[in-house]
Amino acid sequence: MNGTSFGDSAGIPFRLVDTGSGTVLLTAERILDFFVAPDDEPPHLVTFAGVHHVSPDRGKAEEAELQVVDHRGERIGKYYLGRVKAAYGEPPDVTGGRHPDVPYDFFGFTEEYPRAGEIWREWADDSPAERGEWARLPAEWHESWLHVVQTSWFTTGKRATRYEAAETVVVDGVGITGRAAFYCALGEAVNGPQGYFGSNLDALFDCLRTARAEGTAPFTLVWRDHSASRDALGADFFAQVLDVLDAGGVAVVAD
Repeated sequence: MNGTSFGDSAGIPFRLVDTGSGTVLLTAERILDFFVAPDDEPPHLVTFAGVHHVSPDRGKAEEAELQVVDHRGERIGKYYLGRVKAAYGEPPDVTGGRHPDVPYDFFGFTEEYPRAGEIWREWADDSPAERGEWARLPAEWHESWLHVVQTSWFTTGKRATRYEAAETVVVDGVGITGRAAFYCALGEAVNGPQGYFGSNLDALFDCLRTARAEGTAPFTLVWRDHSASRDALGADFFAQVLDVLDAGGVAVVAD
């Protein structure tokens, strides 16, 4: 099953689910202290903010999963939390429009992508995906965007391959400010908005290899303002990217 159905999900993208029974322990608008900066001190608790539902008799689980769902209730992201336990005495009152914050102790690890929670909230609404969304974000958001892309891609059952059929794809080098931005741009160019096509050189090669093994038609990559990309990525990494693309049968045209 792709997701655990639970009522109207509009504006309520986060769910804590007991994976053994499928019970939804709570639903919330936001999650705090889970998506953190790499140099932050690991928190003792994770807090679900704007809670809309709390299972009254289930304050803990041995195997739990944090799910991200879209406005239809379909699961678009997931994280393993392991053993979780509510850090409250009595379940909070969520009736009458009350949406409290609820802390939980959990066994799993936090994610070092500080903007991912905000990006997930945007992805979960009912707005259609648009090209160039990632490029309109500040450069420090790009790693978090790439993390969300990759997590959603595999959570929703997609594979490391090419799904689009265009003979030519275009990458705009002006928006590439670093390696994360390059993979954001490439994923979008090859597989459409919010698309994935690798998050490092090994993953890129895996995508190319899988696509070739499946008989996907080869494509030409038109790289606009490639000199700007080379400056942003560094000459060595830029050369490695070209080598991987060449090994994968991709013809690169500098524009």
